[in-house]
Amino acid sequence: MLRSFWKSPNILSNLKQKEVRFPEKLKGTLLEKWADYWKNLFIDYRQMLQDLRSDIQEEPKKAFVWATGLATIYALTRNNPNELDFRDNLKHINNEVILVSEECVNPKSIEHLRFIERCYNEGVIHYKNLGIASVIYVSEINDACNLYRSQCSYLQPSFFSFLSRIIDIGFLGKWWNIYIKTTNYDVNL
Repeated sequence: MLRSFWKSPNILSNLKQKEVRFPEKLKGTLLEKWADYWKNLFIDYRQMLQDLRSDIQEEPKKAFVWATGLATIYALTRNNPNELDFRDNLKHINNEVILVSEECVNPKSIEHLRFIERCYNEGVIHYKNLGIASVIYVSEINDACNLYRSQCSYLQPSFFSFLSRIIDIGFLGKWWNIYIKTTNYDVNL
């Protein structure tokens, strides 16, 4: 594969020599402009690939760092959990907790699970995808609520209170806060 990458400028230059010529009646038409656009785009990408090849040959360590960074960001983005994963995880944990007797259940875990369910019932839980991580947070009022309090800009929560309203952070395919708070749900402290 790398050999074909190193030989690609030669292949592309051979294609350029075999240009397509338009008949006289099509010159100056939209079809010729469209063909020129695609030809120029092809030339630009060919030049970009040639520059990329020369940059990789000149600085292989830098290219390796960039490739590793891009691959890491891609992997984090692919493993970013969504709201459906959060709901599934919540239901799974609730089903596991139901099987444990009340004397053995950790009250802090139960309180956290009930708080999340109450927030879902009130419709105040929101999901935000940040690319490599996701956030589940609580607002004060349901979006469907049409009270004065929900519309007045002076009564809106401040930007600095956002951190206190975060319920969970999803990263690397896992929702971490619910995992930490419910790890020992069957140990009564």
